[in-house]
Order: sequence, then C-alpha cells, then structure tokens
Amino acid sequence: MKLTKDQLGRRVPPDILDFATTRELADFEGILGQPRATEALEFGLGMEQPGYNLYIAGDAGTGRIRYLLSYLQPRIGQHQTPSDWLYVNNFDTPLEPRAISMPNKQGSQLLRDIDHLIDALLDTFPAAFENPSYIQRRNALQARFDETYDDAISQVRRAAVSRQVAMFYEEGSVSFSPLIDGKVADDAQFASLDEKEMDYFQQQVDQLEQLLSEVLLELPQWQRDLNDGMRQLREATIAQALKPLFQSLRQRYTGYASVSIYLAQMLNHLPRVIEEHFGGQGKAPAESPSQQRKLLEGIYRPNLLTSAMDSGMPVIQESNPNYQNLFGRVSFSNDESAGACQHITPGALHRANGGYLILNVEKLLAGDNTWSALKRMLRDGCINLEPPPGEIQLGGVIPLRPEPIPLDIKVILIGPREIYYTLDQLDPDFNELFRVLVDFESVFASNGSTLNQFAHLVHSRARESGLSELSAAAVARLAEHAHRLAEHQLRLTARIDAIVEIVSEADFACRQDRASLIEVEHINRAIEARSRRNARLRDRLLEDILDGTVVISTEGNAKGQVNGLSLLQVGDMAFGCPTRITATVHPGSRGVVDIEREVELGQPVHSKGVMILTGYLCSCYAQEFPLGVSAHIAMEQSYSYIDGDSASLAELCALLSALVGQPLRQDLAVTGSINQRGEIQAVGGVNEKVECFYDLCQARGLTGNQGVILPASNQLNLMLSDRVIEAVAKRQFNVYAVATVNEALGILTGKEPGKANSKGQFPKGTLNDRILKRLAHFARLTRSLSETGG
Repeated sequence: MKLTKDQLGRRVPPDILDFATTRELADFEGILGQPRATEALEFGLGMEQPGYNLYIAGDAGTGRIRYLLSYLQPRIGQHQTPSDWLYVNNFDTPLEPRAISMPNKQGSQLLRDIDHLIDALLDTFPAAFENPSYIQRRNALQARFDETYDDAISQVRRAAVSRQVAMFYEEGSVSFSPLIDGKVADDAQFASLDEKEMDYFQQQVDQLEQLLSEVLLELPQWQRDLNDGMRQLREATIAQALKPLFQSLRQRYTGYASVSIYLAQMLNHLPRVIEEHFGGQGKAPAESPSQQRKLLEGIYRPNLLTSAMDSGMPVIQESNPNYQNLFGRVSFSNDESAGACQHITPGALHRANGGYLILNVEKLLAGDNTWSALKRMLRDGCINLEPPPGEIQLGGVIPLRPEPIPLDIKVILIGPREIYYTLDQLDPDFNELFRVLVDFESVFASNGSTLNQFAHLVHSRARESGLSELSAAAVARLAEHAHRLAEHQLRLTARIDAIVEIVSEADFACRQDRASLIEVEHINRAIEARSRRNARLRDRLLEDILDGTVVISTEGNAKGQVNGLSLLQVGDMAFGCPTRITATVHPGSRGVVDIEREVELGQPVHSKGVMILTGYLCSCYAQEFPLGVSAHIAMEQSYSYIDGDSASLAELCALLSALVGQPLRQDLAVTGSINQRGEIQAVGGVNEKVECFYDLCQARGLTGNQGVILPASNQLNLMLSDRVIEAVAKRQFNVYAVATVNEALGILTGKEPGKANSKGQFPKGTLNDRILKRLAHFARLTRSLSETGG
C-alpha cells in the first residue's frame, strides 16, 4: 500500500490549544502523563514499613528527579524533624566513641555550651594554681616537709661536731671530713696523720653515716606524705574550681541521660589533663594558650554529625555515592588517647537519616563494596561506621569503632529498567529491601488534554530557565517534535528535558532576531541547527555513496540484490544508512548461511533473523520435499558488528530473487522483520531509515519512482520531516507499507507473486510458483547427488 502524505506524520493544529501565547498559562504542577508512576510513588512514600524503599525506573530526561523533589517538598514539613546526632569521646574505651542523640537544634546548643565550658576552663586554669590561698597551702606542706628534714640533718650535724668531724650538705647530698686543730683537713693534712688517727676518724665517719641513715630512714614516707598532700591539694583545688563550671551545665541537661553520662565522664577525666597541661604540677605549662584550647577541643568537644537546618524531614540527593560520601569516613589513629571522635566525618546516610536519600543506581553500583554495605545497613537498621573492606591498614595503626547510629530512612534509587530487572533476578536482597517500583513511561497519549498540559509544562520550564514565551503555533510545532522523539503519531515523548533544550536553542534564535516571542520559525531553526551540528558522520556517509566509494544503486533492476536500511547510533545522534544486501543460491544442504555470522560480525538478533528465513522457506514452499538449498547472504561493505532483524525482509527478497533469477527494483529500499509465516513485523528507526534513502535519491535526482518499503505496523511510527512529506505530496518519492512478504515482492518485482490454494499450489507462472519449482528441482538434485555419493 502506497502511503499518502497525511499518513507520514502527525500535524498538530495550533487551534487545538486553548491559548494564543504561553503568557496566558499558569505554571504546571505534577508530572505529565505518568499516572502509574504517580500512584506507585504515593504508595512507596506512604508505606512506613521496613523494606519499602523505592526504585524509580525510566528514561533519563523524563523529569523523574524534578517531579520527585517537587512531590516531596510539601511532605517535608508534615513530619517530625529528625534528631541531632553527635559523637563524643569514650574515656573508658578511647577507640569506641559514643553516639548521642538529641532533639533538633539541641546538639548545636550542646556544642556551644561545651565551647563556653572550654573558655571557662582556660580562664580558670592555670590561674587557680596561682591563687594566694593555693600557694600558701602548698608552701605550708613543703615547709612541713623541709622542717622535718632539717631537724634530722641538724641532729647528725651536732653529733659530727662532738666527734671533731665536719658535715657538709649540698643539693641534698651529705659528706663528712675530719677536723684538725678546729679546721677542716685537706687531703695532704689527712695523709700526714698516723695510721691510728686515720682509723679513728674513719670510725667516726662510719658511725655518722650510720646515724644519718637512721635519722633519714623515714625520708621516703615523708616524701610520700608530701606528694599525697600536694595531690590532695591539687585535686581539691581543681574540684573546687570545676564544681561551679559544671553545676549549671549538668542541671541544664538533667533530662538527657547520655549527655549527663558524658558530662560525668568529662568531669572525672579533666583533673588529669589539667594537672599535666595546665601547671597543676607546680611548673609552668609547656603549651601556649592556643595549644591548650586545641587540646581541650580535641578531647571534649563533641563532633556534631547531623543537625537539620530547617524543620521537617531531610531530602538528600548524593550525586557521587562512593563509599566515603555515602557512609562517612573513619580516620585511622595510632594514638589511643582522647580526640578520637574528631576523626569521624559524616556521610549522606547520616544527613538523610530520618528522611529521604536519593541515589543514582549506576553510580552506586560502580563503587567497590558500596552496594553491599548499603544493603547491610538497611537490613540491620543502623549506620555502622567502619573503614571500607580491603582498605590498607598501616602497621601500628588502629581503626576507630564508633558506636552504631540507628537508621530510619527511605532510600530512593534512580536508574534504568534494565538494572532493576537484573538486580531483581540476581540479588536476593534487592526485592526484600526495594519493594516499590516507580516506572516512568517514556511516552504518553497525545490528545487535546495532554497537549494543553504539555503547553503548561513547557511554559513552566521556560519561565524557570528565563526563556522567552512561545506562541501557540510554536508550541504546536514543539508537540510535533515530541511526536517525532516518541516515534509515534499518537504519543508524545516523556523526555521533557529534550523538549526544553529545543526551547532554549529556539530562544537563542529568537533573541538573535530581537523578537519578543518564540515562533515556529525559531523552533524549526533550532531543530535544523541541532541536526546539522550532529550530522558529520551522516553527511560523510552520503558523500561516500555519491562518489562511489560505497556502492548503492538507486535505479535499474538486479538479481539477488536489494537495498536494505540500517540504523546507526553515534552518541545522541541516530541516522539511517543504506546497505546493499546480496544473496547467492545453489543446490546443497547447508541451508541459509549468514556470512556476517560466519565472520563473527553478526550479533544474535541479526543471526536469528537470517535463520528465520529457512523457516519461512520450509513453511511456504518445502512442504512436500526436503529443503535442499545452500544460500549465502551478505551485507556488502559492512565492516562492523551488525545486530537487529530489521534486514530480514530485504535478505529474504534478495534470496528469492537469486533463487529464480528474478530482478528486483534498485530504486527502492526495504526495511522490516519477518516471521516464519511471512508476516512483516515492525522495526525501529523507520523515520531515519526513510529519510536517509530519500536524501540519497534527492542528491542523485528524484524520479518519482524511488521509495522505501516498510512494515504496515510501522505506519503509526512515521513522523517524517517536511522535505520527505512534500516530496511524497508532489509524487516525487514513495513510501510503501506492506504486511506480508508477497506484498513486498510484488512491489519489488512489479509482478503478482501468487497466492497458494488449499493444496499449497501457486498459480502457474507466478513468482511463487517458480520459487516452488526451483526448490523442488534443488531437492531432487541434492537427493541425487547424495545417492550417487557426488
């Protein structure tokens, strides 16, 4: 059937729209043409049972994330704001920081209170040890020790004088020397004494040293008593100074058990730090005030992981969900002292806790161990901060083990359908954790209502982007482009982002013309400019055909040869490509051989299409005899991988032509898939395929006989460009829609193929009759050769 120009596309009249310009329109709310997805989204967000996380599937550019965020916005304020979460140091087990939960904003208040406490500590110490009362009591303890010690030394000194021996005390060391004539003897005088006098003095010294040992026997105890007194004095001084600092703080947080425990641990831990670093041991601090502040903050300042900036539930969209961005980071530390909690960095899971976390599933699955860790935490219901599995731990470095935080979250994955079905099939945990599929359609019905909603949506997106308003005619042209993107005359594409891109580029043309309104000509210029920018490979291919590098005929007739049409996808650009398909046939038993498959260029779907040809030959012709044919089919000058079965109709026509030597028209190109019954099935990319052959014919000169044969079931997919429709209207080019192989053969040969009767016989002399007889002849030859061993 030859199609008319009205069957080659959908034209949207501007009067179907209820406005003159988009200035008259209100903003669009909701999402266009997605009732199923809206219902699923409402269900998934409303279910609060564990496991009802969401997977939003669909094509990119359909506005999934935008709609999700707009849908969540009013729900945010209807729910309780999640608690603040803080980590504090665990003074009992330093490598296991404790988690503290507080009502929203109270975590920040606690942080400020601890900062004020640190300020007060710096003001109080070491000043408390410089207080006159403290110094007086400390000096009194030291004086008591010194007095006891001096009394013991005086007793030994008096005994030495009575024995004519001098005692020397210097820097805690006692020594003795004999007196001769009331003076201390030097070495020469002592050496001049006789042996008896020397022995006498030595005995005296030994007795004095024995006495010294006896009187200082309790010196260690005196020292211990002094140290105990000093320590008790320091502790009492510190406790007395700390009490007013903590009293009001502990009263303020009486209702928070975890905070009260932390303050109690802090109060118990502080004295040691003050003694060591704030002059409590009787010497000036080694650290500067800034170093002392940093020390106190590292030990005692809580690490505020999360605190909602606004009221309501958080909505976090993590664009790079690797392990650390998602779960946070736990630094390594080989110091088991305080300050551990400051090594913890929160992740998106912490920030979204109590609300919603939106993730791109492809990026999520790309990270090592990220997917398995997310599932584990969702299943366990807590955030267990730990280093990524396999992360290298240096010798002597000990990882922190923070206390887990309870997890209450709704995770929303965004991704393609293929990943959803793969995970559902291969990952047993997936269906348990992500039970709600929100499946966004790639197209939706086109009618008066949806077209007007489409206009409202275009207006809203244009206004958000600061673009010019549009006329009704421009919106109608945009709708036609939306039909083209949907590849359907009754449906619009749901890829609204692609439509907005055209509006944005049309706005550029509008501003160049200094116009106040985007008109049809601006939309057309934007579409044509985009096509031209992306058409380098398409134009280069056309040039190769025109200069004869790639051989494609657009006139005459040929046996075993037909023009096929394939679709090439390069990035975002898809364009058709004419391909010469040839076939050779001879008696044999190999059947139909796909040369592309033999050289491993044919992919499975293409190979399946070729194998169906054998099924068609058997069902249509070889009912009374075995199929004894060997045929070779090739797509000439094709050097890359080939997939898809859209060439199977053209391949069959070439095969049948070669079988009986029937010439086929070369001014036609063929696309379509067949089944074993000879029915023509729809294929993809029909618009690009038709246009590529038209462009070739137009470049060589239109004759009025050229055209394309395509499946009748593809007629609704036609949204051809104006240049092709105009050529068809002027009878310069033709588009044929066929439902069966016979219809295609009739157009290609110009002859009636012939219809089988109830006995499976075709009218004599028809193409099908000739094919049947030729196959029967091949069967006899093959059987004869087999019997003779030839």
